[in-house]
Amino acid sequence: MDKVYTKHKSQSGDSVSEEKIKSIVRGFGEAFVKRDVEKMLSFFAEDAVWVSPVGTFKGKEELRCVLTWDTQICPTVKAKRSGIGLIVRENKAVAEGISEGLVEGKKFEMLAITVFEFSRDKIQHIRLFYDRLSITKQVASQYKGATGWFARRLINYIVGRAEKGLR
Repeated sequence: MDKVYTKHKSQSGDSVSEEKIKSIVRGFGEAFVKRDVEKMLSFFAEDAVWVSPVGTFKGKEELRCVLTWDTQICPTVKAKRSGIGLIVRENKAVAEGISEGLVEGKKFEMLAITVFEFSRDKIQHIRLFYDRLSITKQVASQYKGATGWFARRLINYIVGRAEKGLR
């Protein structure tokens, strides 16, 4: 059975196929796992916007800063699709995945949702959703000694306050 590829209008009025969008998202994901900042940047429009739990970054220079920072604090990442996988509609894509990596040599795992919006064949806007506190809790739980005790106690206090009345 032959696949039928549909074209969707992007914000700029140019058509981008669903398969092209999927290819860009996959390519960006591969560059992200390889921790290749320049390759990651090649997928973005010049005035792209990146929104994540660590802040909002506008334009390629700010994106370069956040991506460089991310690759430095977390030099190793593995990622796999989960849940809804990758869904494309018009000039947007939503990807769900599980990532694992190392921060300060300590392992973490997280569920992430990424929303992509395209202009022509470039990522114009990206929104990344994940639980930063969960990562911090996982990392802090692996420290030993006084540093580990203090970090775990502080994180558990913050989590406890945030979940007050839940259990």
